[in-house]
Amino acid sequence: MRIAGVAKTERLSEILDVALPVVEVMDIGAMEEGDDHYATLVRQGQARVTGFEPNQEEIAKLRKRSGPYCYHAAFLGDGQPATFHVARYPGCSSMFAPDPAVIDLFSTIGAADPGGNFHVVRSEKVQTTRLDDIVDCALPDLIKIDIQGAELTVLTHGQQKLEHAVVVECEVEFVPLYRNQPLFCDIQMFLRECGFVLHKFVDVAGRCFRPFTQENPYLPMSQLLWADAVFVRDFTTLESYSKEDLLKASLLLHTVYHSFDLVALLLREHDQRHATALFDRYIKYLRNTPLPIKFMNPKDRP
Repeated sequence: MRIAGVAKTERLSEILDVALPVVEVMDIGAMEEGDDHYATLVRQGQARVTGFEPNQEEIAKLRKRSGPYCYHAAFLGDGQPATFHVARYPGCSSMFAPDPAVIDLFSTIGAADPGGNFHVVRSEKVQTTRLDDIVDCALPDLIKIDIQGAELTVLTHGQQKLEHAVVVECEVEFVPLYRNQPLFCDIQMFLRECGFVLHKFVDVAGRCFRPFTQENPYLPMSQLLWADAVFVRDFTTLESYSKEDLLKASLLLHTVYHSFDLVALLLREHDQRHATALFDRYIKYLRNTPLPIKFMNPKDRP
């Protein structure tokens, strides 16, 4: 099927003419940095959000939000004491120490220089909590996690939560910006063992090697640095999806990630099980509507 042009996607419930379940979003590393990828679902009344953010200033801002949000000021990890490295820019703070030998190779980012966004201003001893030990939160359908290299630790100690999810959006690094951090390959191998398949990258980021410069210094030239990797529950074994899983995954993939072809596959499976006609309604929509494509899009801003 050919899809051309770009337009705003419609509500999936309206396209299918069916009520859809509300999805539970777990946002780990919930610091505000522009619109969340899942924000449209919240505005549509189709999502509730449980967030985790240890930075006290940032969580104070988050708790002022009105709507279906609940935030926890927890350091997630393996349940043991740890060192938290506070960077000049809060979004670069991490359980792993930034590595100036790597970071300072690239333009617009820095660690050794006190003005660099990765420059460590202090280190703190903190107590971490295992994600699976958090009991006062809903089981997630979508896990979004962006915690500067510590993603694998949290997911490893959150497998009871992970097994309930149908989509995982995980920030990954392709080079070790932090010392001894797991990289994309490590996270992909772990999630594959947990029954997830890499689906796509969104907001793919890179920087020019110094001293090379270009007009937009945030536009990648050649070197991959980090991206948001989207993993989905294995679509080659759709029997692992319940009826609700099929609908929730369809809602997430249509609204948040614009994965229209995978949504069609999931809806066809739903129809075959439950004698519905969701696939035909969806295909009619796709054939008559220009659609946005979100696939390997480069991130050209800070």
